[in-house]
Amino acid sequence: MASIQARTLTDGSTTYRVLWRHQGRQRSLTFTDPASAEAFRGDVEHHGPDEALRIIDVIDARDRDVTLTEWLTAHVASLTGIRSGTRYRYERFIANDFTDIGTMPLAAITETTVGRWVAGMEERKLSGKTIQIKHAFLSGALKAAVRAGKIDRNPCENRRLPRTVPQEMVFLTRDEFAAVHTAINQPMLADLALWLVSTGMRFGEATALTPGDVDLDAATARITKAWKHTGAYNRELGPPKSRRSVRTINLPAQALEIATRHDDGEFLFTNHAGNPVTTQSFYNYAWRDARKVLLDAHGHGKRPRVHDLRHTCASWMIGAGIPLVVVSRHLGHEDITTTANTYGHIDRTSGAEAAAAIGKILG
Repeated sequence: MASIQARTLTDGSTTYRVLWRHQGRQRSLTFTDPASAEAFRGDVEHHGPDEALRIIDVIDARDRDVTLTEWLTAHVASLTGIRSGTRYRYERFIANDFTDIGTMPLAAITETTVGRWVAGMEERKLSGKTIQIKHAFLSGALKAAVRAGKIDRNPCENRRLPRTVPQEMVFLTRDEFAAVHTAINQPMLADLALWLVSTGMRFGEATALTPGDVDLDAATARITKAWKHTGAYNRELGPPKSRRSVRTINLPAQALEIATRHDDGEFLFTNHAGNPVTTQSFYNYAWRDARKVLLDAHGHGKRPRVHDLRHTCASWMIGAGIPLVVVSRHLGHEDITTTANTYGHIDRTSGAEAAAAIGKILG
């Protein structure tokens, strides 16, 4: 703990001495203004005396720069081309994740500072993916600070981050999907489940569809929008995930039948109040209980997520011999590399043909 003692000098001025103990001895540093003393006292308590003294040297050399929090706030305010939900998420990062280092001068942030910050998130048991997202935000802001001449280099560069263990995709067989589909007792939600698995669309894309997006004669659907979270539990319509996600896909007969049944509302899939179905309501009122039919008496078995309906559609296409490039365009992936990295392990056709070709050459 550190404390401040004010002292009035013979000339009537006041000084402020910050006291702390280090290695069993009392230490002190005197300031002529209370704001500087309070800032130093806070640095001692938050970062330790050695780091606090280093920060003092940085301030002396650079004439007290903006703090990290001030820079991050200004950086987010200056960003263009991002959705309101993304801006809201960044603002929450600043408020919740930089309380320990946010008061430090921007120029005082070092690789060591960033390392301690990352370690603190690990101690909070944040997932590897979450840490990577927050670190990427900080790195982007500090890269902008380099361009602005505020700092010499980005201390986030070359930082080794915790690994993310991705959740395994669940692929359903035709019979497994049929069992889950039958267990959904609300016709609208059952139709939505069948639509998702038969088209491979993302949930936010499917629930943003209007009757006008479906061409019954051509048996196609035009995907130009999706639901996006804006923060504070609100949603708004925006563009799909990527440039390639704006697409026209062909529809199987089952999807056409569903579109015909739901062509009299503002959206294809709505709840009883006429509002678009949300992911949470679909999970709560349909998917959570319906998928339990895949479990045995001991609770063992597949536990597919809603998004696994999209993965299942892709696996069925690949299993039927549809080329990866066609699957990629249908799913709206940015490039075929994404499709190959995601589903390449289930496409054994090309591998078998390659092995057969070598066997034929060897005779």
